Amino acid sequence: MKAIRLLCFVAAFAISAAAFGQEAANQTPKMGSKEWTELEKTLWDVDQQWLCSAGATPYHQEYKECIEFRNQFWAKQFFEVSIKGEVQTKAEMIAKQRVAHPSKGVGPHPAEFKLMAVYPNFALATDHTWLRSEDVGGKEAGTDTRVLRMFVKEDGKWRPAGAALVPIVK
Repeated sequence: MKAIRLLCFVAAFAISAAAFGQEAANQTPKMGSKEWTELEKTLWDVDQQWLCSAGATPYHQEYKECIEFRNQFWAKQFFEVSIKGEVQTKAEMIAKQRVAHPSKGVGPHPAEFKLMAVYPNFALATDHTWLRSEDVGGKEAGTDTRVLRMFVKEDGKWRPAGAALVPIVK
């Protein structure tokens, strides 16, 4: 009888310990907490790495180098919804970028990054991005956008998982 009680106690302890461990692994930071702020800074840094070609980031690289970096850095299932509503996979975006020859400074210039939602291995943020381009006369032009940025945690490291761009109409 003592053996059965001991076995029940050990089983109950093991189940509760496993459940407790599972719960701890699934906890996410609360909005406004120190952990939230630290994660927001981490994801802003990831965002800056991702946007390496525009010249507006501390991670600036030449355009072709940036494309190859993105190809390694973006999550395997990365995708983006453009300002025209077109959905492109990682492979489609990389192929399109490899044949482009933009002028210096052309590209995304993000600001106002804000972490909006966090799940154990997934996070959503927004930013305000100026998509700098040039008109046919070579003058600066572009599109003002609000961007939904998606991040996934793989092997303990946050990576870009996708984006959706919405033009800001004034």
